[in-house]
Amino acid sequence: MPESPSDLTPDGAERHGAAGGDGGDGDNGGSGPSAAGDASGSAIGKRHGARPVFFVLGLIAAGVFTVGWGFALMSYGDHTGVANQTIAWSIESDDEASITFQTNSGGPAVCIVRATDPQHVEVGQRRVEVGAGTQDVTAKIETVRRAAMVEVASCREQGTAK
Repeated sequence: MPESPSDLTPDGAERHGAAGGDGGDGDNGGSGPSAAGDASGSAIGKRHGARPVFFVLGLIAAGVFTVGWGFALMSYGDHTGVANQTIAWSIESDDEASITFQTNSGGPAVCIVRATDPQHVEVGQRRVEVGAGTQDVTAKIETVRRAAMVEVASCREQGTAK
């Protein structure tokens, strides 16, 4: 039976040759301070030895996340090749609005312009075809009730096949 907690190994078993153990000659049967240091050193190695593995796995996970986030950001945007900018818009009457906008594209494009009410509900929409290059376009939109805002919803280049 062990006389003190230091007579136990890290897994709770009794050390061989400990004082009062199996009748050794008093030198602890070769399990003196150096052997005890080795046993506690291996316990520390067992306890802390997996940290580099988790660190490397964490770095790999962070790299995968970063690459995935970059691809998501690149594919999220509107890559249609048509730049547009609203120049002016106005509400003409309860059933009509107008917008003037500029486009810049490499080929013919189609833009969707829409009018919305104060609650942001769409009250009118129109499809506008524009030519290649830089174009200033003015479009009138018929609305079902008075609009509060007019905007270019989207612009896309047209393919060669229809």
